[in-house]
Amino acid sequence: MLANSAIELVNRCYEETNRLVSLQELKESFIEFVFGDYQEEYMTQHDLEDFYEHLDQLHLTNCRKDFDKAVEEWYIVQYGCESSDANYHDILFTLVKEAVVLYQSQNRLSLIRDVTKLLTVPSGFIARWKKGILGQRSLPAYFKYLMKLGVRAQEDIESLVDMWLLEYPNAFDKKQQQLFANPPRRGRPNNVELALLIELAMKEKPEMTSQERERLRKIYYYHRKSLTVREMVEKFRSYLASKNKTTDFQVG
Repeated sequence: MLANSAIELVNRCYEETNRLVSLQELKESFIEFVFGDYQEEYMTQHDLEDFYEHLDQLHLTNCRKDFDKAVEEWYIVQYGCESSDANYHDILFTLVKEAVVLYQSQNRLSLIRDVTKLLTVPSGFIARWKKGILGQRSLPAYFKYLMKLGVRAQEDIESLVDMWLLEYPNAFDKKQQQLFANPPRRGRPNNVELALLIELAMKEKPEMTSQERERLRKIYYYHRKSLTVREMVEKFRSYLASKNKTTDFQVG
């Protein structure tokens, strides 16, 4: 079946990839597709001269310039803009957290690998998406969905993980991963969260006095619903700093 436009032809090329693909990769694939599979299909009923006339009608006369332009225009149609900045938001951040819990990632590289796995293996996020999107269950439609979220290529996953790690620098700590898996329930303290708070606080003050330990527990019970663990550690750090200033003043 002949394509009616260059964008339609790019879409056919994309639908044969069924994977994450960058803009540059798609540009290369598109040239190979047109002068490979599409040309073979066309020439089953036409000759080579007709094929080039057909490309002229699709405004694909200049092999590099026109072909690249067609891919860029297709990207705009699918993604909404030419910006390479990924659209980070709750859906993507939740998926990164899910990958940490599911695969117990040990470091940045393993987390990148695990997020990629979650997004691309048939039993991962794809299966969940297929259940929720009626009438759009093909793999090309799924990868277009990821594209609209801001994940178009492997580099986007790497950037996503780096952005997420800025929010959760302790993500590879076992206690933090337990906390991700079992977040605090409303109205009840979480022992895993408290243990993590104590562990992080001991990096600030390895040998705490009983008074300091009690202050740390109070910070947790009073602020666990409104502050993150990192923010509670910062509050404890401020307490230690003010306490030291008071001691220095009394000594002086």
